[in-house]
Amino acid sequence: MCGILGYVGTGFSVSRFAGALRLLAHRGPFGEGIAALPNGAIGMTRLPMSGAAAVPLPPQEGQRRVAYNGEVYQAGCEIHGEIRLLLDGLQRGVLPDGMYALASWDPQTRQLTLLRDEFGIKPLYYSYQPERGLLAFASEPRALLHLLGGARADAEAIAQVVAAGVPLEGQTLFQQVRLLLPGEVLRFDLSQERPRLCQRQRLATAPASEADSLDEQLGETLERCRQTFRPCALLVSGGVDSNLLGSYLDPQLQRFHLCLEGDEESLLPHPRLQRFELRQEAFMPLLRRAVGNFGGATRMSSLLMYQRLADGIGEQGYHCVLLGEGADELFWGYPRHLELWRRRDAPEPRRFAAAWFGEYRRKAALLAEPAGRRVAERIEELAHEALGQGLEAAIGQFDLHYSLEPLLRRADHLLMSRTIEARTPYLHGALAQRAGRLQRIVGDTAKAPLVALLEQREKRWQAQPKRHFRLPFERWPQALGEMRRHLAERLPALHDLGLEGLDAPSVAALPGDQLFTLTTLSLWQQEYGASL
Repeated sequence: MCGILGYVGTGFSVSRFAGALRLLAHRGPFGEGIAALPNGAIGMTRLPMSGAAAVPLPPQEGQRRVAYNGEVYQAGCEIHGEIRLLLDGLQRGVLPDGMYALASWDPQTRQLTLLRDEFGIKPLYYSYQPERGLLAFASEPRALLHLLGGARADAEAIAQVVAAGVPLEGQTLFQQVRLLLPGEVLRFDLSQERPRLCQRQRLATAPASEADSLDEQLGETLERCRQTFRPCALLVSGGVDSNLLGSYLDPQLQRFHLCLEGDEESLLPHPRLQRFELRQEAFMPLLRRAVGNFGGATRMSSLLMYQRLADGIGEQGYHCVLLGEGADELFWGYPRHLELWRRRDAPEPRRFAAAWFGEYRRKAALLAEPAGRRVAERIEELAHEALGQGLEAAIGQFDLHYSLEPLLRRADHLLMSRTIEARTPYLHGALAQRAGRLQRIVGDTAKAPLVALLEQREKRWQAQPKRHFRLPFERWPQALGEMRRHLAERLPALHDLGLEGLDAPSVAALPGDQLFTLTTLSLWQQEYGASL
């Protein structure tokens, strides 16, 4: 919806801050503004969704100035009402239903508060360097790096991405640049010359009243997410989640679908369905753009797919789309959920970790020692700590941090690169609380409550095996060849990032998913080289 920017510290430059804010213009081309802080400023760009009325930016609420990105789902609210609900939620210690990131400056208490929603739908990056008396934050890495004047590569986070496909503890690939965790609140005292972190806490969304049935509840939640004055569309993949959302929507509402070269479609026919094609020949140029917009390396080959969707939808002039993200995590829709549930009587940390990260020890062998050994041991420590809470809680924790948060951040950065807000009905209302009380796996059926509801609402639906939203590398030999050639040419640079075990024979033998992760790492190194 919007872009957030902030800086507090010595060496503050108005011109540098304005340049960083321009780097967020795609997140909010309908207004921008800056407000002064002690030794700094906060800024905001705006994409209005709840109402088109112009407001001074960042908005003022009482004496507070608030940079705000997202939506609070309460009927009749516009931006000031949403901010009041968020500030009230912060005071009470529970968050309102919605998706948001926020930076609030209170001149009375001399406190600056940063907040991210419970599931991490809206991202917020920050760099807190107390030894330098510096705090900076932004909705995207590129703008934050511009404020900081660059950053060094983080060898530990790079090692984690190589082994696990994702940073493990809120890091980014840049030293001293972190992500606010889902539901995290940071409060900084600005009463002295240097900003001081005075409180860190995690908040959850206030429990919502539940409808009588899952059917009614999903319908109500979907209506909340559709409240915008802008035309809205649905992204459809052919699976349970988007088909179920579509069963509640007006048949005249626009649908968009991505067609992959060499992939078979399994879509229900629809009069308002528009397809965008993704072919192998576009692979490397499109991937380079996607990595630049994402700001990091990743195992998610859907990164490329979202960039193509963003380009197609942007060309159609839409600023709002509905997604099925979150249903697999909340209702246990992945093969790993079936496997872990079948073995629930004897969870073992290595097997548990492998359900998310695959053969992480084999992947870690590409790293120099002792980095490879350390990252494998850390993965197993995290799995052991999570399992200490019980299997269901451990699944929820790993799903949130290593599956859902990266997927949501991917959707945000790639769609917002074309000024498109993503809305995620499965993550709102009381659906998360209800999902945890339902029997999510029945026999061999994952996501059983949603499957049963879809069969009830859509008689044309026929059950089919789970199809992941990812590239079909087994049918994309041209893309595999391009990645192998790219990595072979970039070996010296990748060795500098710690991949001392990577050589020409290993590049030739790597499977498609690992090739993709390493290729995004190499492209990240190239795209952000000027900042490193």
